[in-house]
Amino acid sequence: MKGRHILLALLCAALWGGSFSVINWGLHDLPPLAFAGLRFAMVAALVLVIPRPKVPFHMIMLYGFTWGAMQFGGLFIALNAGLPTGLSSLLAQTQVFFTVVFVGLLKWETLRVHHYFGLLLACCGLAFVSMGHEYSVPPLAILSSLLGATGWAIGNLVVRSIHVSGAQADTPGFIIWASLVPTIVLGGLSMLSEDPEQLKSLEIAEVSRIIAAVTYQSIAALLLGSMAWNHLLRHYKASIVAPFSLLVPVVGLTIGISFMHESLTPLQTLGRLSLTAALGVNLRCAPLTDRANRQCDRNEVHRSKSTPAF
Repeated sequence: MKGRHILLALLCAALWGGSFSVINWGLHDLPPLAFAGLRFAMVAALVLVIPRPKVPFHMIMLYGFTWGAMQFGGLFIALNAGLPTGLSSLLAQTQVFFTVVFVGLLKWETLRVHHYFGLLLACCGLAFVSMGHEYSVPPLAILSSLLGATGWAIGNLVVRSIHVSGAQADTPGFIIWASLVPTIVLGGLSMLSEDPEQLKSLEIAEVSRIIAAVTYQSIAALLLGSMAWNHLLRHYKASIVAPFSLLVPVVGLTIGISFMHESLTPLQTLGRLSLTAALGVNLRCAPLTDRANRQCDRNEVHRSKSTPAF
């Protein structure tokens, strides 16, 4: 991977690692689904001034449903069902495993020994960090979080498929138009299942916190983070890009220690090292030259002609 692309991936991890702390902050004042819907609505409102991207409409809608409604609907339902924010940031990273499994099953990419070794290290890291906490989590919360991670993984494949076809999924217009689907789905679920009185009884100070939280979630985590992530998927295999999200819980733990006076157990320290090692294995063994990446793209274009599109 080129240096600037590694920096872009680290930016994604930083934005999303901070995002979980902001989510926890915002949930003090907003119902989960309403919060999730608002973060997309702020971005989706720009469809009034941003033209539709030159991507097939069904692909925009599919990405919006998987990356948006599935991922964040599952995440916020899990939080509402009792999943702690720290554990949610860990379970979200199971998208790495789903992404690698899906591309392998679809035969879009050839999985090699370093992929499996990296996944093993990542599994150990997530387990160590998780064991560093004492959680009592309802099964619904776990299942909802895994549903969200599955949506993220499918979204990765949709983006990669769009780029291989010659279109672009890393533009502001694509993210803005794709945000329409989760705005409608999550907003509808909120109206059906959440108490509107909680919104009506908000005080001025709470409204200010909500505006700050939703703005960060919409502009930084959603728009900028997703554009950067999709740009990486434009240039590299999904199995190379996806493991960078393993740094998200590492960033989250670091923020907790630095700003929220949280402590780090020995198991969590071991977990952080294991997650970082998993990413290192993936980077060290991945194709490092432009020539290799161009050959990868040519192979995927060839496969896409014989593989059913989404």
